[in-house]
Amino acid sequence: MKYIEYKNYFFVGIGGIGMSALAKYLFQNNKTIYGYDRVKSKITDQLVKSGIDISYMFNKSLTELKRLNPKNTLIVYTPAISHDNKILQYCLDKKFKLVKRAKILSEIVNEGFCIAISGTHGKTTISSILSHILFQFNLEFTSFVGGIMNDYDSNLLNNGNKIFVVEADEFDKSFLQLKPDIICINNIDADHLDIYKNYQNLKSTFKKFVGNLKKDGIVFQNENLEFDGCKYGLNNESDYFIDKLIHGPFETQFEIKSQKNNYGKVVFKMPGEHNALNALAAFSIAINLDLNPKKIINAIETFNGIHRRFSIITKSPKIFIDDYAHHPKEIESIVSSVKKMYPQKSNLVVFQPHLFSRTKDFMNEFAKALEKFDKIFLLDIYPAREDPIPGIDSRILLEKIQNKNKDIIADNELLNKIKKDNSEIIITLGAGDISKKVESIKKLIL
Repeated sequence: MKYIEYKNYFFVGIGGIGMSALAKYLFQNNKTIYGYDRVKSKITDQLVKSGIDISYMFNKSLTELKRLNPKNTLIVYTPAISHDNKILQYCLDKKFKLVKRAKILSEIVNEGFCIAISGTHGKTTISSILSHILFQFNLEFTSFVGGIMNDYDSNLLNNGNKIFVVEADEFDKSFLQLKPDIICINNIDADHLDIYKNYQNLKSTFKKFVGNLKKDGIVFQNENLEFDGCKYGLNNESDYFIDKLIHGPFETQFEIKSQKNNYGKVVFKMPGEHNALNALAAFSIAINLDLNPKKIINAIETFNGIHRRFSIITKSPKIFIDDYAHHPKEIESIVSSVKKMYPQKSNLVVFQPHLFSRTKDFMNEFAKALEKFDKIFLLDIYPAREDPIPGIDSRILLEKIQNKNKDIIADNELLNKIKKDNSEIIITLGAGDISKKVESIKKLIL
């Protein structure tokens, strides 16, 4: 039986950004969905409101599973869930079929025209912009996005099954399940070295991914990459490129050009050069779907961003920016954009490192990126799926930062420290639970 032919689905870790989008899609396609998560969140609240049954206690989950028939119930999990998880162990003992999220997702999207957005950074932004473009054209498509799109308050747009937009996640080599018609590779930077061991293995896996391209498919790639296909970037020798880039305090302006055309000026609400390039990537794909270029640009200009992707929370009396950045390259993009947008204003970054392994692998790179801010507050490392690594903590990272304006801040001291600080710009960065502090910081500023 195909994965999409089951009657019931039980999601272990249903509150995850990728898991919740898949759960919504199956629910909207008349499947019965159950789920477990350790933590109640806005995402789980929305799922419950839509009619999905979610439990937060192991015993309640067992009660639900006992009522379900293993023959018509599929258990869905992600690599972030430990194999010794009690629910997974129970399901194995009771002969339920278990499948990773990536496998069922690929079975869905490989049936249609699949646009797979990959790269170490920018996947969510490019996927979201492209989804917004397709929505404005009223095309029959579904997109699975790794963030909450502000225009739709959702990580899923379900508007038909002819076209699928999906983030091709390199973690755990999940993207090798996909058979795309279009691949976008935004960048390849060292990451997930707990999986890949070294950068060369990561590059080789991306090469394998490109090998999955369907016949007559096309690769769109950042101009710094060397795959066959279409290139986009800042260089005027690229197939599509940005010209006349202007950084405003709350937006970015630029022109989109190709070797044959000047498509005109774009006023984009997501600040920063990196976001302008993300918009260019989405434009490059859309124009090759034979969509009207003026309407594409209009869609880009009406796009209102993604939750925690250079989100400007307050504009006065202080500017407060929140971002998901958790890799040194992403942090470099943020600090570069902040300094170009607000060259005369002092800034403070509050960074929560994500994963002990990533902090260990990129300790020096994190230090060099963070020291470019005027002032640095470090929180403790957010462990996510990992156990601590001896000798790896935020204090070691702090010592490597070549900037005297730095400190380690305990969670319960953060608001008081920010209140006393006179920086004109506050930036919170990280992929952990630092997002839970955003509302409190906002209230403090206002």
